[in-house]
Amino acid sequence: MLIRHHFTCVLVVSVVIIFYLGVQWTARSYVRHSTKRHGDILQFSKEEKVLTLDLKRESRRSCIYPAHAPSDVPCRQNDLLEKRRILNETLNWLDLEKTLNASRTLAPGGYHRPVGCASPQRLAIIIPYRDREANLKILLNNLHRVLQKQQAEYAIFVVEQESGTPFNRGLIKNIGFIEAKALCHFDCFTFHDVDMVTESERNTYWCGKVAVHHARRLDTWNYRVLYTFLFGGVLTFNETYFSILNGYSNLYFMWGAEDDDLFNRMRKKQLKFKPSRYPRYTALKHEREPKHYKEKMKIYANNSQRMDTDGLNSMGRLYQVISVDYKPLFTRIYVSVNQTEIYTQLKHYGISLVNPK
Repeated sequence: MLIRHHFTCVLVVSVVIIFYLGVQWTARSYVRHSTKRHGDILQFSKEEKVLTLDLKRESRRSCIYPAHAPSDVPCRQNDLLEKRRILNETLNWLDLEKTLNASRTLAPGGYHRPVGCASPQRLAIIIPYRDREANLKILLNNLHRVLQKQQAEYAIFVVEQESGTPFNRGLIKNIGFIEAKALCHFDCFTFHDVDMVTESERNTYWCGKVAVHHARRLDTWNYRVLYTFLFGGVLTFNETYFSILNGYSNLYFMWGAEDDDLFNRMRKKQLKFKPSRYPRYTALKHEREPKHYKEKMKIYANNSQRMDTDGLNSMGRLYQVISVDYKPLFTRIYVSVNQTEIYTQLKHYGISLVNPK
């Protein structure tokens, strides 16, 4: 009887032990399974986040430039000089390409990406251009060197207006913005006059939430700021900011004024800007264009009334792209301007002008 009772107790204890071990094994299996599943979910979320950023970066468009490899580490900036020597020599195109080592440092179209690291933003440098070859060569010789030393990822767009119509810098800048976006997603857009050369390697063209005015102190002005609302030469915007402004006015054929018009748009929309910490530029010499002051003021007088209808959203019939050429040092976008349509728009706003020469 006693033996039987002892056997029963051992059996019960064994069953309890087996049951306990089974529960623990099941729990561990569940924990392991759950952890693995949770790990998969976290891993998928990370990939999804990266993918989302990539999709946002490319903005659902095909891009002519290669995307970064996920393993690329952030680039570092080292030994940037606050004051650099300006290279003023005018070389022929082949010599300029050789001295810049374009075949190794640049992809066709003037595109550069740092090797082995990822730049924080992709930059579009837009240069409105016509008949300033000497200035363009000097600018490119300096600009490529500075941007590459900064470890920037960038492409340079030279938007050239064909001859036969007066030069329209505001419209040409808007064209550069639209056509660059059509080729690839860019984080920042710098509108760069062809005769402005930065004097500092620390003057970067990366952008934040507000616009940046770079060329604020020129050597020809003894580095003084001539007036408070000076807003020309070299400017950087992100895409959203520039779109809210509706870009530049398309109506100014004469030299100047489109920058002042843009500043007024920014002020009316209560948007902020900041000056570059390194605002000194050398202004290259060139023949000055007539300013057409009276005609300019006729257009400027009603800039507040037309800023939401004259700009990026009114360009449909104002220009035509003749060709896009991927040259070793830059992408050349060659365009024609519809002067007749622009004068029709001027009349719509009650402005009548004699064709500027």
